[in-house]
Amino acid sequence: MVAAFRQLIEYLRYCMAGTAVVGHRDMRLTYTECPGNLYPKVLLGELEPPKPVPGGSTGGKEGITYVYSRSEWGARPAREVTRVDMGDRTGFTVHYSAGPTTQTVRQIQNYHMDSNGWSDIGYNFLVDDTGRIFEGRGWYVQGAHATGHNTSHIGVCFIGEDGDATPRALSAIRALYKQANQLAGRALAQTWHGGLSGNSTSCPGSALRAWVQGGMAADSVTIEYGSGGGGGGSDSSGGGGGGMTQVRSVSAQQQAVNGLGYNPALAVDGVWGPLTDAGVRWLQGKVGTGVDGLWGPGTEAAYKAYAGGGSGGMSSVRSVLMQQYAVNSLGYSPALDQDGAWGPLTLAGVRWLQAKVGTPADGAWGPATEAAYFAYIDDGARLVVDGDFGPATIRATQEVIGVTADGQWGPNSKKALQHHLNVWSGAGLVEDGITGPATYKALQSHLNRMTGAGLAVDGAWGPATVKALQNALNLSKF
Repeated sequence: MVAAFRQLIEYLRYCMAGTAVVGHRDMRLTYTECPGNLYPKVLLGELEPPKPVPGGSTGGKEGITYVYSRSEWGARPAREVTRVDMGDRTGFTVHYSAGPTTQTVRQIQNYHMDSNGWSDIGYNFLVDDTGRIFEGRGWYVQGAHATGHNTSHIGVCFIGEDGDATPRALSAIRALYKQANQLAGRALAQTWHGGLSGNSTSCPGSALRAWVQGGMAADSVTIEYGSGGGGGGSDSSGGGGGGMTQVRSVSAQQQAVNGLGYNPALAVDGVWGPLTDAGVRWLQGKVGTGVDGLWGPGTEAAYKAYAGGGSGGMSSVRSVLMQQYAVNSLGYSPALDQDGAWGPLTLAGVRWLQAKVGTPADGAWGPATEAAYFAYIDDGARLVVDGDFGPATIRATQEVIGVTADGQWGPNSKKALQHHLNVWSGAGLVEDGITGPATYKALQSHLNRMTGAGLAVDGAWGPATVKALQNALNLSKF
């Protein structure tokens, strides 16, 4: 079947369509994974044979870098989509996020949608310092990354600050540029954000700017779509080693294993290891599918058939039983009976969860709730919202602003907070590590924009501001 699809696509390209052969996901008005793992067959040609990358592999196997789809990193649905034909593209623009390399793609999307008011994350693709590629708006959707150039230019963002880009990251960006040329059918202009007309900005920093001006030299790697069983880091795809698949992240696998009563319960940390492998094999035996530790389509289908619940509340995304388990896992009290039966108590619990993870509380568990739930458990701080700025809250804040998470709130942490507010809220603060009313006002304004906290912007540091901060950290919206 795959061979037949490939032959048909090649025939259509040769006879009539050229670069206009695209996947269902490229024609979307709302996001879809269709045509799934056939998507790479839709893309033009293979890149040149890969060479080893200095320092190891690029986000996966030697000489390969993986593209994580929107569903894999837990993207929120776009509010609006404007399609662009690749034939209309003339340039390729490099950006940086100007934040720590620990930022997640979901956090950047939250900034763009909640603080800037955009319809989606602004970039077409993003690359982290390990060389992993994350699908933003994708090849065929207008971006929001460079004023006046969002239709004509593909925007690719490196997640980090000036000087953070690694050889792996440069190889991944270069691979995206070569694929963009193939899809457009010609060489696109190599550009950087601050070099575009009407865009007065230091982005992407001096190091990346010089790299682009020098011709974007980097070792060649091959792009593959899907996580390849690898990954790691703090992104919301949940990868931490083996076990990551296009069907279900490691965290989602751990949740499912626990939901069927595995004892002792797995830690839902998104990290693959012997305990999770044993748990997945146990689940596969329980649901009656091949016991190989790999969560593929067969395991997913068998699991859903086994865990299916009652009629009301059932969705194609998650059974009633697993909705009940998810609600309980976030600390709902009194805990729901995990019986797979839909009723007023389960409805109330699902609405409570939706409010907690920052999605509309309508009681319907669809793709948006699923994405928000896993963004919460994979990236969210899961703090107790008690207004106490103690070590746990301090560490969670430090992780987001890019300093050592030691639970000690000193001058370096305060300076990093001021830098964070300047980058993401345009606060205009002096980054001196001395916090006072000006810093707290900027913090309160930022929290109001990101989460609708409703704080009085009075520059007073107190429990209300701390609670709003804890809630934003829980929602990965800080």
